[in-house]
Amino acid sequence: MKSFRLLSTPFLLVVLSAAQAETVSLPSMSVQGASAEEIPYALPTVPAASTDIGALIKRLPGANVNTNGAVTSIAQYRGLFGKRVNVVLDGFGQREAGPNSMDSPLSYLPASRTDQVSVYRGIAPVRTGIETIGGTISATSKKLDFGLTDEAEIKGSANAAYASNGNTRQLNLTTAVTNQNHRLQLTGSSDRGDNQKFDGGRIRSSEHDRDTIGVHYGYQGSGKAFGLDVEHFDMGDTGTVALPMDILYFRGENVKASFTDYSSNGDSYTLKLHHQDIEHEMNNFSQRTNGQVSPMRSRHTFAEVQAKGLGFHYQHQNWLFGIDLDQAEHNTTIYNPNVSAFFVDNFKDAERDRYSLFAEWKGEAPQGLNLETGLRYSRVEMNSGNAGVFAGASAGLIALNTAFNGEDLNQEENLIDIFATLTHTFSQELDFEVGFARKARAPSYQERYLWAPLQSTGGLADGRRYVGDVDLDHEVAYQFEVGLDWHTHQFAFSPRVFYHHINDYIQGVEGAATAQQQMVANEMSMMMGVPTSTLLKFSNVDAKLYGIDANWSAALSQNWQLAGTISYVRGERRDTNDDLYRIAPLNAITSVTYVQPTWQVSMEAETVARQNKVSDENNEQNTGGYALFNISGQYQVTPAVTMLAGVNNLFDRYYVNHLGGTNRAAGNPDLAMGDRVPGLGRSAYINVNVDF
Repeated sequence: MKSFRLLSTPFLLVVLSAAQAETVSLPSMSVQGASAEEIPYALPTVPAASTDIGALIKRLPGANVNTNGAVTSIAQYRGLFGKRVNVVLDGFGQREAGPNSMDSPLSYLPASRTDQVSVYRGIAPVRTGIETIGGTISATSKKLDFGLTDEAEIKGSANAAYASNGNTRQLNLTTAVTNQNHRLQLTGSSDRGDNQKFDGGRIRSSEHDRDTIGVHYGYQGSGKAFGLDVEHFDMGDTGTVALPMDILYFRGENVKASFTDYSSNGDSYTLKLHHQDIEHEMNNFSQRTNGQVSPMRSRHTFAEVQAKGLGFHYQHQNWLFGIDLDQAEHNTTIYNPNVSAFFVDNFKDAERDRYSLFAEWKGEAPQGLNLETGLRYSRVEMNSGNAGVFAGASAGLIALNTAFNGEDLNQEENLIDIFATLTHTFSQELDFEVGFARKARAPSYQERYLWAPLQSTGGLADGRRYVGDVDLDHEVAYQFEVGLDWHTHQFAFSPRVFYHHINDYIQGVEGAATAQQQMVANEMSMMMGVPTSTLLKFSNVDAKLYGIDANWSAALSQNWQLAGTISYVRGERRDTNDDLYRIAPLNAITSVTYVQPTWQVSMEAETVARQNKVSDENNEQNTGGYALFNISGQYQVTPAVTMLAGVNNLFDRYYVNHLGGTNRAAGNPDLAMGDRVPGLGRSAYINVNVDF
């Protein structure tokens, strides 16, 4: 697998050692052995202005994030987002308790605890997970190294950061007792932030409150490795301005275990287990509208997820074989705290179980080619319990509930994923790559079991009401890409051109809902005092996505460096003339950095084009282009102490991020309901990291 680390991303640089050499050289491409842990494109991270690692994801070529709140980034890769993108944290998937992705997988790992964020560039190998139609993005947390001897030693790191916009604070402490065989680590983090500011006012319902604590044990020796992580996650009052409600809490545990045995003949196997139990509460009145919500319009929701999984992977020479199983059960109930009898089971015992096996091969092929190929078969079984509704509900809502409970809710999907990547090395400086794949994804539990006309849509945040379809077909994507990797000691350039042809793409469609469903949707809208609009029903359509993304780095001299990424994707319906919803516009990040042995300074330009290729089906609004400028510096005070400081949006420009959603929080004198949520104004930050 080709591995390329970007050298010159602003305030994420790890170049002090290179600056002491006679000349500054960029990292070169290298061909490595097949491994389930390889990451083709990774950024080492230093937490700075934001507590949300979505800010780091945006620096990866082709990647972006949909933002519905301060720490609710939903990963997007080449125009696909949400459940289509496989997000892996420390090698494990993360299920969401919130039906609107308020606890998106990225929210479970604070920036202060993050060691690295990565993307499997282009077509994701099948080993990276089940349902990788939108690629695989990986993030890893900080783990302290084992010791070098049998003697026990205490080591650790402490990190504190502050950003002026939103009065944002980060704290992290990681400490461990280690020797050459054992590591017992304790990690804790705390993130706080007030309402964020833009040039012209404040964004209400944009505060955040998150704590994590974890105990991690690791063992290595005699050709074996074992790890056990027990983590508690606690998010308090946190705003999600682009969604109908805000977070009261997410709270629960993740338990992860892995065991690897390395045989003397080079074979190895890994066994992985995980368990997750998360509860969530939210409402529409505590953090918005100054408490002026009508008692009859107050809504309070309780949701939970329980999930577990198992994986077994076996490596033999050029082959990798694996079995992956996971199961999740979701429950969501809506209440009115002022009317004791009121309740609606949004989702009741919604189960989504996946059983999958795969095989991959990697090695030399004829004609001087290197081939990586694989096949994965997955079976997705879904079911739901009978949803309930309060006795005083309208006749229309009761009829929808009765009809849903009478359907055959037990559904099964058989998915086939195939991929192949061919690489030809023209010289030590130039590689050519071409890839093909067939990828599939089954419907989410929201798309299938959303029986009442609500906005529990996995974070789409378009302000529309939806209903699901139990009989949805699974998506099938045919993917093609071609790219070059040109790399010298002082320059690297890696462009990729891609095309995705997707059959049975799932999205909301106007006119697909029944007259009764539309009538109930109108009733619900009037009850909440908001304008009625055409109900959307999750349906199968045909789509295509195509574009180009690239990254590049250049060492201009011993001290001056340039780096950047550029990403463009176009998403279109193939069955109509409409465009796909919430697609990132053309964007680029360009930085110039001056490096000295103990310090460095970087200037960055983030340029984003206007987006007028928008979805009429979703009533999506156009957004204008903009350019932001950031400046940052890093100083190595001592070998153990590093300071980082900078200013984002240096000129305090007003702008609208196309992926930022629309304002749903009433009562804000600076931002009307339905207005696009502005991007953040100027923010100065400082970060101090101490290793011990």
